[in-house]
Amino acid sequence: MPVVDRARVTVFHLFGELLAYTTRSEVPAAYGEIGIVATLDPGVSPGVVWALAAQNCRPRDHTEHHAQWITSQAARARVTGSGRLADLRDAKGEFEKRKEHRFAALFFNHELLHTGTLRVIGLDLAPLQARAEAERRY
Repeated sequence: MPVVDRARVTVFHLFGELLAYTTRSEVPAAYGEIGIVATLDPGVSPGVVWALAAQNCRPRDHTEHHAQWITSQAARARVTGSGRLADLRDAKGEFEKRKEHRFAALFFNHELLHTGTLRVIGLDLAPLQARAEAERRY
């Protein structure tokens, strides 16, 4: 299980689901070429991320569009604060990858999108889940 060490993790909610966004790099320059969007609650299937994309994209859209939608929602939460519940600096945790998508071209500076489950060490999910439910609009 890859370790997330000293990473910026943006915790946000999307249609009531509690999610996290972070980046990784496989090169020393740390470009963040891998975007990670993950569920935080181990009881929630990481497949919910792709299910939300399928529900909110056009019926003719394919995996590339779904991956772009997922990445856009995560970046939107980080940049604009929409749905953002916390912005953790130097977070440590464990990421369990469930699915990977390689973009046809760079998207939000990412070559890859990984989805799965992220466990942030020391993060209490209860207040974040309560805020996500309170701010749920759908």
